[in-house]
Amino acid sequence: MSATGYDATGVTLKATAYGVVAFLVLANLVPLLFILSVSFMPPSEFFTDPHLVPYDPTLEAWTSGFEDLRGNLVNSFLIGTGTALLALAITIPGAYAFARKEFYGKTVGFYAIISAMMFPYILLVIPIMDLWTALGIYNTIFGMILAYQVFVTPFSIWILRDFFENLPTDIEEAAQVYGCTQFTAFVRVILPLAAPGIVAVGFLAFLTGWNDFLFANLLTTGTGPVPAVPVLYGTIGGGSGERVYWGKLMAETIIIGTPPTIIYLVARNYLESAFNV
Repeated sequence: MSATGYDATGVTLKATAYGVVAFLVLANLVPLLFILSVSFMPPSEFFTDPHLVPYDPTLEAWTSGFEDLRGNLVNSFLIGTGTALLALAITIPGAYAFARKEFYGKTVGFYAIISAMMFPYILLVIPIMDLWTALGIYNTIFGMILAYQVFVTPFSIWILRDFFENLPTDIEEAAQVYGCTQFTAFVRVILPLAAPGIVAVGFLAFLTGWNDFLFANLLTTGTGPVPAVPVLYGTIGGGSGERVYWGKLMAETIIIGTPPTIIYLVARNYLESAFNV
């Protein structure tokens, strides 16, 4: 700092920091604004004179996109919600046992489950298709929910196990001293304290069921419970090379991305608490 109290280095660093933040904001905001603009732009206008603000805005892409996705969004919601609920039903007691209990093979069992995350799940598609067909659950919502547990369960147990381990044991023991059984202490004390981790795992499991394309495309057919993401691929042309209706594609992208965004905003405080532990 100079005799006049002016710190040139500090001002430069602050200006650089503001510049980097402004660049990152623009890098994310401009594409989003362009996507939104294109969704209101008539096809003729987009292909002849694309620009940021439509001259003749229309809702055609939105109405057409929503009409195509209406039933598929319901399928995506059922699959995502079912994936999250089943994952929580499996992983909450499993993660608690790995975190709080001592039993034979605990460490080996935990790392055996976690190692499943390293396995490329694309190799499981054909075996799962064959098995699901034999069991009669191919091309069903339950079959989709069950298939996603193959890779949702390992990372859910991994996250929740660390969360349960970081909770103080004294609270659970005190609850048992005051009359709670081990189960009621778990329900009335541990679960509320673990709510941020549970919400985080449920949100990530829901995202898996909502966003996945590979299983959604291969474990369903056109007559079955097709989720929304494969429909988006069909709008692109499904690899056929046909001309793409970009306005409809952008509108469907925003429609599909909106529900997870809303859920994130509602659960944001829980998610931040979970990953700051």
